[in-house]
Amino acid sequence: MKSELKKITQEWMELERKTSKQRQVAELFYEEKLMALVVAEFIKSNKNALKEKVDYLIISVGVAYEPLILSIKLFDPKKILFLYTELTAETLNKVVKYCGLEAVRYEKHQVHETDPMDIYREIKQAYLSWGRPEKMYIDFTGGTKAMSAAAAMAAAMIDVQMVYIGTEQYLADFRKPYPGSEKLYFIENPLTVFGDLEVERAMVLFDKANFSGAREKLEILKE
Repeated sequence: MKSELKKITQEWMELERKTSKQRQVAELFYEEKLMALVVAEFIKSNKNALKEKVDYLIISVGVAYEPLILSIKLFDPKKILFLYTELTAETLNKVVKYCGLEAVRYEKHQVHETDPMDIYREIKQAYLSWGRPEKMYIDFTGGTKAMSAAAAMAAAMIDVQMVYIGTEQYLADFRKPYPGSEKLYFIENPLTVFGDLEVERAMVLFDKANFSGAREKLEILKE
């Protein structure tokens, strides 16, 4: 598989891209000849990193379809929520078609690309309607910076696992990762770090005999 992936990758990289038509041909080549190999390599390289079976997956949709497909193929969730914008509807349609997703398996909600409140509301609604599931992941690889940041903040607040599909071999001239270099990253909840600071503050209040203040902070941390 590795040798075949390298061979097809080389063919793809050698394609002409001077004109719009040539770039379209190169993109179609990647989709039809390379994508399946990339998916297979990604699953092979990252399956051992999976901590558990993912039941629910929320994905912010950007212009790139590849990382979304990798995420879905690896996690194979029973339910997906896509958060997309007017500009990324085409990406969403391509992902759904490539993954062969049945309508009952996914939901899609259009959000504003610069308004984080849209993201907060949709994630909260999904979390509640799905019964506050423990095995719910949020993939914020795609979308605008505002969308990714909002998705990450929402994930931290409800304490669900955040993930990101990245690479250490990004090909700037091709605007894609080097095929096969894609990697799954688990992002830890930052509140576990900042919670330590709140514990310290609570202890300072306790030492000063400000028991009501200490209790208030500890109750917040408990929740």
